[in-house]
Amino acid sequence: MQIAFTGPRKLTKEQEGLIYKDFADFISNHAAEWHVGDAPGLDDFVRRTAAYYNKTLTVYEVAGNQRWHFAERSKRMIDALAKPTEGIAGQPDVWLYAFPNKLCPEGCKPCKNPNGGGSGTWLTIAYARYRGLQIYLFPQFQTRFDDDSWLPDWMREPASEQLTLF
Repeated sequence: MQIAFTGPRKLTKEQEGLIYKDFADFISNHAAEWHVGDAPGLDDFVRRTAAYYNKTLTVYEVAGNQRWHFAERSKRMIDALAKPTEGIAGQPDVWLYAFPNKLCPEGCKPCKNPNGGGSGTWLTIAYARYRGLQIYLFPQFQTRFDDDSWLPDWMREPASEQLTLF
């Protein structure tokens, strides 16, 4: 299994505590190789946590300081994983675990060159969707149980349509 991570560059202590709980309860239990960027915030948290859980870690470094360099780094990470293979019982074994701290910006959508509207996290999510990775979201903002109204349309499962015989 391969897991890439994306999230905010700044985390509050409260967010770090909640994320740590997600790692302890869910994420660390997977036999997986981890992939992450070299930014502060969530990336730094993942790098520290990988050492704690003794996970194999690949770190993708930014190659400049312009905005597009950061997007390029995220896309490079997703591209490295976008060659999914089949795992046990046919389950995909390539995932993006995303920790967005705000709603998806207007105009951000899956495509070859997504516009994250200033959110590198949502840009990475959109690009991962475009490349066909499975995505698991850990929102870092208040949501209600079973309320997915905050999801962009492109993250919703397609509604099944009942066909009629007439």
